[in-house]
Amino acid sequence: MSSLPLSAGFYHPTTIQLQQGLLLVVALVTVSLVRTAWTNHTRKRPPVVNPAKPFDFTGGSTKVDFLQRSYEIINDTSKPTSDRPYTVNSDLGPIIVLPPRFADEIKNNPNLSFTKSVEDDFHGTTPGFEVFKAESAVGILAQVAKKQLTKYLNKITEPLSEEAAFSLQTILGDSPEWKEFSLPAVSLSLVARLSSRVFLGEKLCRNPEWLQITTEFPVSSFLAAYTLRLYPKILRPIVHWFLPECQLIRRQFAQARSIIQPVIDERMEEKRNALKAGQPAPTYDDAIDWAQEESKQTPWDPATFQLAMAEAAVHTTTDLISQTVIELLTHPELIQPLRDEATEVLRIHGWTKLGLYNLKLMDSILKETQRVKPIQMISMQRISTADIRLSDGTVIPKGAKCSVANTSRMDGNLYTEPEKFDGYRFLKMRNDPGKEHSAQFVTTGAESLGFGHGTHACPGRFFAANEVKIALCHLLLKYDLELGESALSDPTWHGFALNVNKDARIKVRRRKEEIDIDNL
Repeated sequence: MSSLPLSAGFYHPTTIQLQQGLLLVVALVTVSLVRTAWTNHTRKRPPVVNPAKPFDFTGGSTKVDFLQRSYEIINDTSKPTSDRPYTVNSDLGPIIVLPPRFADEIKNNPNLSFTKSVEDDFHGTTPGFEVFKAESAVGILAQVAKKQLTKYLNKITEPLSEEAAFSLQTILGDSPEWKEFSLPAVSLSLVARLSSRVFLGEKLCRNPEWLQITTEFPVSSFLAAYTLRLYPKILRPIVHWFLPECQLIRRQFAQARSIIQPVIDERMEEKRNALKAGQPAPTYDDAIDWAQEESKQTPWDPATFQLAMAEAAVHTTTDLISQTVIELLTHPELIQPLRDEATEVLRIHGWTKLGLYNLKLMDSILKETQRVKPIQMISMQRISTADIRLSDGTVIPKGAKCSVANTSRMDGNLYTEPEKFDGYRFLKMRNDPGKEHSAQFVTTGAESLGFGHGTHACPGRFFAANEVKIALCHLLLKYDLELGESALSDPTWHGFALNVNKDARIKVRRRKEEIDIDNL
């Protein structure tokens, strides 16, 4: 039997084809690796300004360090004139922070998700945190605020005024003598009552148990979310069952459901009876009714929705009212002009959408308050659902969190003496050609990010603006106000948040209003 040299098999046609195939695969892999390496080399990754602490394998120490030094980290990096993106290791994880010039570029990008960002930041898939779940409460809430709440602004103005009158009488009383109160507590109680009137209707809005949940749940859920963030993601599905903060919000959820469900059942029965009698189904003109309409027959939980409404509306509006009162008492020369404006406008227009629009000095003061002391030092928080390359070459990788620095508010090129509070700033700006619209409180833009900007700008800002104006009209016309003797009015930092000082106090006494605003 003859034998071939060993090398003969090497040149066998089948072997040659196999070798060619292998060489092609190797070549393709090499090209892919080179391309990936080149892409990674050329893409611009924003630098990290606070690298993770050594041996911090869980990330907990870095998060705590950020919370403790957030003021220093953010102010050292986000100067009004800064024009470079950066990454910060925050309590929410790594976040790419873009300068304000990118606000218009990313504002409507479909690959940047606000709801997924909320869900991730606040554990929306974890029991007890359902109000933050992207596909349920957050989605319905946005539709209700954008469509129904805005549509019915004129219709709900008088009920809000009625509730403001009742609430302030309950909270502050009618004494002509000076009394001292916690400012955040007064604002919180007032906002909870006003919001509940619209969200839940007249029947439940004064329910003491519900008001307690409305004021406590936003605080409890934020604390629970913060505590859970300190643990690695892989452990959170187990840890949350044992954390007291998470157990508390689950109890509050159950309590909320026990209060709301009987009302839902009663309404369903009324609608069934109307249908049987051949009559139109009753309507209630509140957020329960609107959410049912917006859910489009898909399953939804009224308790989850109502707590989501409270979460979105109560804390931010409370902070705004409190800070506005502090600014007015720090600049008391603004109070009488505000009273004069309210008296004149309400005498002509009454409690109408047009009347509230014409409170232009008040509108200016609210926008200036939000400019000087926003509730967040970043805005437009998103999660990227695809790789995104910005105009300067900066890449936001898929799955990364990004935001826009809220620093244009202190840019001297945009605002004269930006460090100074000027209540007339935006009222005067309305007279500048082309700025009548942008100077309004509810208008968003790269230079005004208090309500976000673009597709996901706060959909409830029109309601919030009217709610605050109504509250301030009642407060200023019916009461004299002063800062408390030992009031601490400087805001406090917590991560990216800039909150009204919880120790801020005011002195209040009843005064005779210039116009009977309860009977317009």
